[in-house]
Amino acid sequence: MFPVVNLGSPTAKPIARTRIARTRIARTRIAMTGLTERIREIDNRNNDPIIGTIGDVTLDRSALAAGLAALAAERLARIRTRMAEDGLDVVVVASPENVLYATGYESMGATINRRYSYAAIVTAGDLLMVAPAADFAPAIDAGLAPDAIYPFGTFFFSGDTPAALTSVRHATFEEAFAAALARMGGRRIAAENAFLPKGILDALATRTEHLCDASGWMLALRSRKLNFEVELLRYTTVITERAIEAGIAAAAVGVTDKEVASVVASQMALGGGLPRNLTVVGGLRSALADAMSTDRPLERGDLLRFDVGCSFNGYKSDMARTAVIGEPTPLQARRYAALLAGLEAEIAFIRPGVRAREVFATAVRTVEENGLAPFRRQHVGHAIGLAVYEHPVITPDSDEALQAGSTFCLETPYYEPGWGGMMVEDTGLLTESGFDLFSTIDRSLRIVPI
Repeated sequence: MFPVVNLGSPTAKPIARTRIARTRIARTRIAMTGLTERIREIDNRNNDPIIGTIGDVTLDRSALAAGLAALAAERLARIRTRMAEDGLDVVVVASPENVLYATGYESMGATINRRYSYAAIVTAGDLLMVAPAADFAPAIDAGLAPDAIYPFGTFFFSGDTPAALTSVRHATFEEAFAAALARMGGRRIAAENAFLPKGILDALATRTEHLCDASGWMLALRSRKLNFEVELLRYTTVITERAIEAGIAAAAVGVTDKEVASVVASQMALGGGLPRNLTVVGGLRSALADAMSTDRPLERGDLLRFDVGCSFNGYKSDMARTAVIGEPTPLQARRYAALLAGLEAEIAFIRPGVRAREVFATAVRTVEENGLAPFRRQHVGHAIGLAVYEHPVITPDSDEALQAGSTFCLETPYYEPGWGGMMVEDTGLLTESGFDLFSTIDRSLRIVPI
């Protein structure tokens, strides 16, 4: 519920009363933006299994569940194929993205704490997981076998179902991992070193002459997306762009950027997404990268920058658009036109085989040629998947040759403290014929009427 706005006494100053009235109207627009969609969603859920549309495919709940199950098996098979090619017997992963990739299980604890104590162990014939006892039942629900999970710590599930019963419960992560490791054969091991404690790395080192780091190995493995991964990323982008449109529709003089951000988040949730990175900032604060929204009311002439994303079954989105409250100034219009030209040149140029630094140079040069110089950036895009930032990142010194099958966010942001910030960012799939855009909404400088 939005708060009731008291217009005050009849003797209140007309200007103040007008501002309050506009705020009330705008807040009503915010409430209705979500309410209409919510009613439609409830009606659909009562009578129809349809969730939404992914690309050209209508998606229902059973199709999504089947697709995710098949995807989990396909990802695991890909890991095992690469292990065989590289002569590895065991791969141990422990980051949230890589555990999800290997097991199909997304831990709530790991979404809160990236240094969560858990790991997945993959061999040619086994898939084991070591995790806190609280993850035992959720992991079984996600499809892991009870005897493949090694829980540790204290947590109790009641009843006599397999999810509530475990004959072995270990005190610590290290003890549980040692028990799982004893089940493993093979001496050629790769482990995600940055996410595993020293005690576990030491235990692995006793099993092999050379412990390989699996971090880069997994990033390379994940860089080329499987077909259903592409469709999940496409749908996640659709959720996000609809949320941005709702946010722009809710913006008005007197509305705070925090209120606009709440609309964006609610629309993501209505589409099935979990809101993650929400940068919705207006006025001079639009120049602050990755800043939190505030209760400052929007004013005429403010820039309003959206750099937002969500997660859908683990797959992330990252999109950006910029709006202005009222008509833009000539400087705002010129600068945004230069940024947009840079992004469109980047989209037209990117293709398989080109170097990341060449894409970077194209974007920066185009922005500067269109009048915004110097245009200084550390990157103008990045791969995306289970993480917002995946490999490679499009930097000025990256000699990485881009591969078909990779998904990228391409962007041209500009931040000038004391003046404002603006950006435009789109997501798509790199194919043999070019860049297949997932995002479709208008990328011009959006004007919020006043």
